[in-house]
Amino acid sequence: MRLRALKSLALAIPLVLIFSASALADSCLSFASFSCAKSTPNNVHLIGDVSSGGLSIGSFLTGNSFSVVGVNSHVSGDIVIIAASAGSLSGASLGGNSFVTLSTSPFNMSALGAINSTLSAMGINASSLSFGYVDLHTMLNGTTAVNVTASGLPMGTALYAAIVDAKGQIVFLTPNSEALITKSVVPEPGTMTLLGSGLIGLAGLVRRRRN
Repeated sequence: MRLRALKSLALAIPLVLIFSASALADSCLSFASFSCAKSTPNNVHLIGDVSSGGLSIGSFLTGNSFSVVGVNSHVSGDIVIIAASAGSLSGASLGGNSFVTLSTSPFNMSALGAINSTLSAMGINASSLSFGYVDLHTMLNGTTAVNVTASGLPMGTALYAAIVDAKGQIVFLTPNSEALITKSVVPEPGTMTLLGSGLIGLAGLVRRRRN
């Protein structure tokens, strides 16, 4: 009996260590030329236009711009935006920079679960997601917000920010609760201007007819 108990204990210890290691595993995933630092706190906010109303992703992006801001003064580095989309990221851009396509997901299972549940709640099929990133080549310094203009993002695109240091290491990430997701196709800034001009012209025409 003692021998059998010792064998069971010997088998149990490695399993406990494996599960402990996975529980403590870093949530960061390396992608492209960017590697994960030893610690990647979720200290980067993405600020959109509308609250998500309890969905798994933080906010809806209803316009063509958003802001990146750090939680504390220690958050600094180059901003890289990573995306998972129910549509194609080809032709979409951030800050005038086109997306680089990724063949594998840069998101861990927790983030993918949040993205999938949000898309499902929106009635969007998330069975085949496309992934990509944009290096903005813009520094985030402390708590100063960096504004980003988006163009051509498909409906159902989830955005997260990764802050990269001078060594190419990802040192800060956006948590699921602070990510952004598009409710509709994000128009180009030029399209918005054209639409505004058209509405002003239409208003003038209606005023003339009334006079």
